[in-house]
Amino acid sequence: MKPDDMPRVRSTRDQVAATLSELIKQLQPGDQLPPEPELAKQLGVSRPTLREVLRVFATRGLLVRRQGVGTFVASRLPILETGLEVLESLDRLAARLGLDTEMQRPSVLERDATEEELIGLQLDGPVRVLVVDRVIAIEDEPVADLRDIIPTDYLGKADLEADFRGSILDVLLSRGSPVLSISRTEILAQSAEPAQAERLAVDVGAPLLTLVAQLFSYDEHVVDYSVSTFVPGHFKFHVMRRVRS
Repeated sequence: MKPDDMPRVRSTRDQVAATLSELIKQLQPGDQLPPEPELAKQLGVSRPTLREVLRVFATRGLLVRRQGVGTFVASRLPILETGLEVLESLDRLAARLGLDTEMQRPSVLERDATEEELIGLQLDGPVRVLVVDRVIAIEDEPVADLRDIIPTDYLGKADLEADFRGSILDVLLSRGSPVLSISRTEILAQSAEPAQAERLAVDVGAPLLTLVAQLFSYDEHVVDYSVSTFVPGHFKFHVMRRVRS
């Protein structure tokens, strides 16, 4: 028998992943899995092997691991897929898929910009800015942690209406001034720090996708400096690229 014709033996981790996948299919979103020691014994594997499979499933958006609480079956949300060529708010992206977004943990304040924020805004200090932090959830499941920093010359705390849903981009577009042009966006892969892990209900060290963006007006001023962090299992971003001839 040639090597290529020999039957492939699945690794222990693959077997655990297959068994766990079948278990998840039998459960409902929000159901809690047994504690790790009990589940590892049930599956006949070591806890490190089980923990690695759980981490992979959480990254894929199949499970939610809440530190100190347990592991839960994630809601079966559709993947939010979009191209990065056109700037669109998360609220509008979700609406196109028939999903409602919910803003959690909102924080809106005015203060002096930090040195890092001044660099992002391409300004010299001191500058007063509006800082808007919030978590965006779909079906009560956190999917993104957003921060926008806007000079108060463009937008102030009093300018946000009571029905503000979480998108600064949509607020700026509805105001019509300044006229917006382009967004320069840096794409980063990061690990969740404790505070952010708690906000997004993921494990400390879980992989996250972060977009750091400068939103420019037509007169080439930075109107909004933003940091948007997404839970990868819920998003798929793509870019259309031309072939250099």
